[in-house]
Amino acid sequence: MMKYTAAALACLTLSAIAAEPVHLQYKFDADAPTYFEMVQDMDQSQNVQGQNINTSSVITSMLKTELIEANDDGSILIATTNEHAKLEINAPGMNMSYDSTLASDKSKLSNPTIASMAGMVGLQVQLLIAPDGTILDVPNVDAIQASIDAMTDPAVKAGASPFADEAAIKAMNEMNFKLLPAEAVEVGDEWHREFVVPFAFGNLTTSFDLTLDSVKDGIASISITGSVSMPAVQEQGMTMNLSDADVQGMLRFNIEDGVQESYSMTTVMGMNATMEGMVGPILTMDMTQKVTMTRLDK
Repeated sequence: MMKYTAAALACLTLSAIAAEPVHLQYKFDADAPTYFEMVQDMDQSQNVQGQNINTSSVITSMLKTELIEANDDGSILIATTNEHAKLEINAPGMNMSYDSTLASDKSKLSNPTIASMAGMVGLQVQLLIAPDGTILDVPNVDAIQASIDAMTDPAVKAGASPFADEAAIKAMNEMNFKLLPAEAVEVGDEWHREFVVPFAFGNLTTSFDLTLDSVKDGIASISITGSVSMPAVQEQGMTMNLSDADVQGMLRFNIEDGVQESYSMTTVMGMNATMEGMVGPILTMDMTQKVTMTRLDK
């Protein structure tokens, strides 16, 4: 009877600990950088006037995040540097790969696409972040713009240009740092986040519903569901429509260290383009993108 009572009390104690509210906030360590591996895996299937075109790409980046300054108001200044990168692209007539850590791949820099992607290695993004995850400033935005201006591939440069806009940089990074709840939460609690990222062609609106699924061994596991939407874009008689994208993800957060242990987000979306005076879409596209981030320094 005594053994049963002890076991029951232990279970109740563990349940109480698990049920305690937890406050999730980014901290970082001033004495040691945090390293992450980010993998962006994308598959596209396009139909252009009856012709099917399938492409895939995998971009792997090694990122180092350092705490530069912790301020009295609770804000922090961090710097994230792209230490090295790998690239694989498979498309009709354009299969290529690149690894910035391989001396033998320097010969590939004559390819404008590879040279432009290689130009991102060493790029640093500095962010001043408020306690609630709001990005207050991007101190080195001019250096980011200069790196993109130096790109030699017009297509890559055009795709990267929005990432040099300060408003876009703030909005995209808030999609990461403002995911956490503002208040302490318990297992089962839910909260909502909505972000608007400005681009030249219109605003991209992302809505997330998040749930604290569990807290175990100091790791908070948060499930994410959501959608991405964008208004129709019209230009020179062509209209591009982006269907609402479905988003599924998971964030694992180290409560004591105040950093992500891992993050994954899968987005499935479709798009079609119509031309004035023509029947039916001239282009349709289905895309699946998976982004994963894994902490490497532990």
